Amino acid sequence: MSSDEAITSRSLLLTRESRVPTAVALLVTVVMMTVTMVDFVGDLQATDTFTSETPEWALTFEVQTYTTQAVETLQDDETRILEFDMAEVTIPEGYAMGSINVTITSEEEEGFSVQCDSVSGDLIENGLTAQWNSPVSNLSGQDSSCQPIELALQVYPDFDGRSATISASNEYQAMQHWLEEGWGDGVLLLELDVDVNSPLGIDPIGQDTDEEITVDVTVVMFKANISLIE
Repeated sequence: MSSDEAITSRSLLLTRESRVPTAVALLVTVVMMTVTMVDFVGDLQATDTFTSETPEWALTFEVQTYTTQAVETLQDDETRILEFDMAEVTIPEGYAMGSINVTITSEEEEGFSVQCDSVSGDLIENGLTAQWNSPVSNLSGQDSSCQPIELALQVYPDFDGRSATISASNEYQAMQHWLEEGWGDGVLLLELDVDVNSPLGIDPIGQDTDEEITVDVTVVMFKANISLIE
């Protein structure tokens, strides 16, 4: 492009007719950038205000327990499945089922003349609504030293019975996680296995051939309470 043509092009841009559209376009651009910056700053301020002004709530639990017991005599190498219907558990108004603990106890006590039997117990995963895959759940145990076997099943999500602090905008939001229904519905299935061990030198006619097993099932129920931390 020659110098005369460049001068002519600049002259056309600077004419009265071209100044108005150019100014309008610049003004619109500036307004849009300003609105965008205002919105961005407003979002940052709102986030900071929410974070700094969100109230904290103290979460505590009232706990009750329900225990049922079964006593079973198993023969050597016998496997037996016990059923505990959770519908038979009376849950007080406002409470929910938090966890189930199972204690399996042998009748024998370890001693010089006693050969402890081998006892194992397994909670069988089924349709009972609970946290079967929770690391807190202990579904299997085995013992051959006359010691109790302790099993546990986490029922309600995140329940551990310990107090905590929750940040939430209102009481309903703070309590929402603890208002779920349906956890603990179903039948708890426990599989027992016994391998009877008799001490060496005992007359086979009078040796131990069975084992009495006591199973205690304890259901832990809770009621969540929320109070505002001033």
